[in-house]
Amino acid sequence: MAMSMTSAEPKLRRLQRIEVEGLFGIYNHTIDLELDSRVTLLHGPNGVGKTTILKMIDALLKGRFGYFRNMQFQRLSLGFHNSAELEVVKGGVERADFDVATFNLKANKKSQSGYLNLALFDAESIAEQLIFLERTDDAWLDTENDEQLTDFEVVRRYGRKHLEALSQATVAESEKCEHWLRKFLGAANSHFIEAQRLVIEAQRLVRPQYFTRWHRRPEAVPSRVVECSRELKRRIDDTMADYGRQAQTLDQSFPQRLLQRSEANDNLSVEEIRSRMTDLQHKTDELKDIGILDETPIHKFGHMESSQAGVMTLYVDDTAKKLKVLEDLASRARLLLESLNGKFRHKEMRVDRDKGLVVAGKCGDSLPLDSLSSGEQHELILHYDLLFRVQPNTVVLLDEPELSLHIAWQEKFLSDLMAIVQLSGFDALVATHSPYIVGDRDDLMVELAD
Repeated sequence: MAMSMTSAEPKLRRLQRIEVEGLFGIYNHTIDLELDSRVTLLHGPNGVGKTTILKMIDALLKGRFGYFRNMQFQRLSLGFHNSAELEVVKGGVERADFDVATFNLKANKKSQSGYLNLALFDAESIAEQLIFLERTDDAWLDTENDEQLTDFEVVRRYGRKHLEALSQATVAESEKCEHWLRKFLGAANSHFIEAQRLVIEAQRLVRPQYFTRWHRRPEAVPSRVVECSRELKRRIDDTMADYGRQAQTLDQSFPQRLLQRSEANDNLSVEEIRSRMTDLQHKTDELKDIGILDETPIHKFGHMESSQAGVMTLYVDDTAKKLKVLEDLASRARLLLESLNGKFRHKEMRVDRDKGLVVAGKCGDSLPLDSLSSGEQHELILHYDLLFRVQPNTVVLLDEPELSLHIAWQEKFLSDLMAIVQLSGFDALVATHSPYIVGDRDDLMVELAD
C-alpha cells in the first residue's frame, strides 16, 4: 500500500555511511552519503558493484536476509546519523559455513551480536514452486490464507528440508537474532527504484501445471502508468474526504465558536481580512488549476464594516484550516505536473478528480496514458514514485535514472530530484553512468574505483 503523507509518521534513522568489503571477492568500497544536500551520486565503470550495493542495502533494511546467502562478500556495514551501526559478516567469526552470517549492532551505546543461518531465510527458492506466495515490498503474501509472512515464516511453514538439515539450537539462535534485528530495522527504511521501472514485479510467470482450481491464471494487469493514475485518484478521494470532514466540523461549530469569541484583540482589521481573503483566493485558484478543487470555497464580499470583523476573522481562519488539508497533496501534484510538462512535447499532463492523471494532446484531445513514449512513461513513474510513495528520511536507492532519457532530460534530472528531496525530505543514493546527470555537481559524486 502506498504511504500516507502525514506528519505523524515516526522519524526514521538516516543512512550516513556504507562499507562493503570483499564484494565479488575483489572490491572494497566506502560510500559517505551527502546528508546536507540529501543526494549522493554513485559513479563508476560497469562491474564494480553499483547496482549490487543498492540491492544489498535494500535487502538488509527490508530484512530480506536470504538475499545474502548467494552473495559473494565478506562484510557489509551501514552507519546511521545517530552513531548506530549495523554490520553483516559473511561466515561470521571462526565460521567457515558461508550459509551463516553474523550480525553486529551498535546502537544507543550498547552492542549486540547474533547469527542467522541464511538457509532459514531463503524463501525465494521455495516461492518459485508455490504460486500462492507473492512477494510484497518486504514480506510475502500467502494468498491461500491472506497472510503476510516474513522469509523465515515462509521457510518454517513450507520449507521442511531447510529445517530438517539444521539443529534446533541453530534455528532458535537465528530466530532470536531475527527478532532484535527486525526491531532495529523498524526504525530505518529504503525504497529501491530499479532500472526497469516499467516492469510490474508483482506478476510472476509460473508454469501451467501449478495452476489449480483455487488459483486462476492472472488477469490482465494495468500498465505501471495506469496504476499510478489510479493510485493518485485514490489519494485525491481520501484527501477530499478529509477535507470534507474538516469543513463539516468547522461549519457545524461555527455559530458556537462565534458566540464564544472574545471581542478583545483577536479580530483582524478590515484591511488584514481583505488581504487574507486575497491570499486564500489565490490558493483556491491554484488548487482548481491543478485539478484538485472543482469549485472555490471562497465567497466574495462587498463592503465590510469593522463591526463585522469578528465574523470575518473566524471565516478566514476556518477557510485556511480547510485548505491546509489539501496543501501536501497539492504541493506534490504541482511539482509532478511542472516537472513532466516541462519535458513533454505537444502534450500536457493534468490531474483529474475522477481519473487521476490524464494526458491532453496538442489539440486538447485526450490520449491514453500508455500511449506515452517509453521515456515519458519512465519519467512519470519515477516522479510519481518519488513524490507519493516515499516516507521522510527513507533512503531512496535509484538505479540508472538515465534509462530511456534524452540527454536534455538527463541534464534536468538532478535539479528535479533536488526539488523533490526538498519537499519530501528523503535521502537519495543514485547509481549512474551518465555524466549529464552529474553535470557540474561532482561534489555530490562518490567514485567507485575499478
